[in-house]
Amino acid sequence: MSRSYPIWVDTFNNAYSNNGAKSQGVRDYAKSQMYIGTSAANSYNFGSFSISHSDDGKEKTYNFYVDGEIVKTATYQKNKKKMSVHSFNSELELKKKYFKKWKDEEADKEAAFRNERYAERLRVNGFRD
Repeated sequence: MSRSYPIWVDTFNNAYSNNGAKSQGVRDYAKSQMYIGTSAANSYNFGSFSISHSDDGKEKTYNFYVDGEIVKTATYQKNKKKMSVHSFNSELELKKKYFKKWKDEEADKEAAFRNERYAERLRVNGFRD
């Protein structure tokens, strides 16, 4: 950070030699790194976002990432002239993903507890393999 702003964004776009332009077109990939703080000497990495584009001849694909995780994708089908957009981290999808994760973790803990108790019962009752 060369200026004293509370938020600073460093942008990389290989389509331009001047990355400091106020608006930029992107041919294939652009990434921005965000910093927060009070000055150049007192700034901290806050996160990044990037966007990419690919074209296989039949369709164009656009991907949007936040901190390296894909958040949204769009596909344009050239022959149908149709754009479809999909968000990966919608609230409903996050609830489904993490509810299942939490439920599985809870089931694993319960199973581990039951297995420990069963092993202890076998030990106390003198059962051996």
